[in-house]
Amino acid sequence: MCKNKYPFILLFLLVISSLSFSCKRKTTEIVIIPDALKNHLQRARFFGKVKTVETDLYYYSSKDSLYLFSNKNIQYYSYDGYLTHVTVLDINNDTASKRTLFYLPDAKENYWLDFNYRDGSVTKDTFIYDRNGFKSEEYLLLNDSLLYKIKYKTDAIGGVIEMKRFLADYHLTNKIYYNTHGLVERIDEYDPQNKMYKYITLEYDNYGDEVNRRAFKHNNELIEYTYTQYSNEGLLLKVIFEDRLHDMREDRIYTQHDKAKNWLEEISLRGNDTIRKRVRVIDYY
Repeated sequence: MCKNKYPFILLFLLVISSLSFSCKRKTTEIVIIPDALKNHLQRARFFGKVKTVETDLYYYSSKDSLYLFSNKNIQYYSYDGYLTHVTVLDINNDTASKRTLFYLPDAKENYWLDFNYRDGSVTKDTFIYDRNGFKSEEYLLLNDSLLYKIKYKTDAIGGVIEMKRFLADYHLTNKIYYNTHGLVERIDEYDPQNKMYKYITLEYDNYGDEVNRRAFKHNNELIEYTYTQYSNEGLLLKVIFEDRLHDMREDRIYTQHDKAKNWLEEISLRGNDTIRKRVRVIDYY
């Protein structure tokens, strides 16, 4: 009887060890991509290989108790996540505008053209890069007139740390700061006399998703606040925006999502009043 004791104990320990190993929870490493390295889909917080996004905008008529169609926005993406075209259709389903984006061989944006079908005007935005391949200048033209130009300063991975916008008679400057994950954590805005008049702070959860955005006057008075809520699975649930200067609050509710975790319907509320709705249809590669 004693001879069988130890083999039995050994077998028992092996079974327990096997069960213990199989019950261990597999953890997935959280990878946070710096803002400077994100493609367009990642910047817009889309999941999966998105091909097209059709967004219908409706405004709610309290008089008629229904949603009235406003316009349709169709975005087209390449297989590697970069925006290639944007088409806007008006209430009559006619094309109101179309934007086409052009890229350099290294996937950096070269320029985009926006044709307005209502007045025939063409807007062109051109980007210039330095010898490191980082954005250095931008020129926006309406037909043949320069609307403004922007000069950029960047960090070691191409993240913009300063942008100076030059208009006809003055310039405005933004300085951008990043956290250790390469996500924007603060933006300082300066007037033409280079005095800071406003700053914005951003906070993120452990997955790198923005949860709090606050805007302050130069004297630290809170003037705007945006709170974003997600589910445990990463679904966007709610966005609350407060404008303290104008005593206005808007709640955006997201109740429908697809299998890729992208939202399909957004309802906007002011107080108890529904003001508009956005409905998305997403196609994948």
